[in-house]
This record gives sequence, structure tokens and C-alpha cells, in this order.
Amino acid sequence: MTDETHRTTETPSSTTPTTRGLLTDDQGKRSMMRLMSLVALFASIWFGWMTLTDANTTSNEGVYITTAFLLSAFAPKAVQKFIENSYPPK
Repeated sequence: MTDETHRTTETPSSTTPTTRGLLTDDQGKRSMMRLMSLVALFASIWFGWMTLTDANTTSNEGVYITTAFLLSAFAPKAVQKFIENSYPPK
């Protein structure tokens, strides 16, 4: 079997998609970490807006919730990138 024959018998499902978007990683796979980070970012923006527009606020709970969502949006992705760079794939 030659290489040309092998190339022509490949199925389209074995090739990786070339489309890359906001929620795909470097290899073109869907990334749930990016989806979770995006949801946490939108939640922090929403809680921040709710905290700033609430006229009856007497506590700092909204600030704490907004900060927690901001941390949950960016910290896991930074840790994942650090670990991926420290331990290359086998």
C-alpha cells in the first residue's frame, strides 16, 4: 500500500475541522473552559451593573460577588495555560 493510496482512503471524519472561533482551542476542538470563562465574565458584568445601579445598597456583598465571578472567569484559564506549557503533550 503506497502513501497515495492511504491518503485517498482517509475518511472526512478523521480530519480536523479548520474552522476556529471564540469557543475553540488551538487544535480546533470545542473548549468548555472557554465557555465557562465567558459565562462567568458575563455574570460578573451583570452583577457589577446590578451593584452599581442599586440605590439602596448598604453592604459590599455585590462587590464580593462581582470579584468572585471575575476571578472565576480568568484564573482557571491562566492556570490551565500554565500547566499546558509546563507539561507538553506526550
